[in-house]
Amino acid sequence: MSESGDSLGSIGQDMVAGVKRRFIPVLLPLAAMWVLFLISFAVGNWFNRTLALEARSLSGLVGIIFMPLLHGGFGHLIGNTVSWLVLGGMTSMLTRRFTQVMVMLWLLSGAILWLIGTPWICHAPEGSSCVVNHVGASAVIYGFAAFIITFGILARRVLPILFAIFVAFAYGISMLVGMLPVTPGVSWSGHLAGGVAGVAVAFFLTREARAQRSGTPQIEH
Repeated sequence: MSESGDSLGSIGQDMVAGVKRRFIPVLLPLAAMWVLFLISFAVGNWFNRTLALEARSLSGLVGIIFMPLLHGGFGHLIGNTVSWLVLGGMTSMLTRRFTQVMVMLWLLSGAILWLIGTPWICHAPEGSSCVVNHVGASAVIYGFAAFIITFGILARRVLPILFAIFVAFAYGISMLVGMLPVTPGVSWSGHLAGGVAGVAVAFFLTREARAQRSGTPQIEH
């Protein structure tokens, strides 16, 4: 084979490796969501009853880990799947530290929600009430969106700015509404927790670049 053929082959392999490196970390948690949802058909609603996040409850702390993997229904999962692919994929394209960003958003949004969240109250036909705790990946998804917008503002680079503009126009209004207690059955406090986490993580990841722009000396550890 000619040198040009070898070069094209190596370029193609590098591109495939790059795509895998960028998007496999996005797809793996999504696959886990679908697996747990399908298994839930066999075990009833056990996952959601046992592993959901219950605010300010010691037993509900487990939900910080498992809440994003659980969903209340097929429509809920489909909606979060699309948003996860779009916003998670964009986040992965912005930073090589996607896994770190996702884990930080996952844990921080869950911790904030555990502190500020309130359980949903549902009403049965007989007039009795029941408590529904928090499930779903929306907190992390809101974290992705807030991260992209904040990162674009702070990084001051072309691609982050373009992504920030797109997310602000495509998701901005729905995000703001989603963080307000106006829609019954929607975890607005989870959305708010995700938004706060996204801003915080973006500030954390851009601290070195912001320090360099301001001329602040960095202390090496």
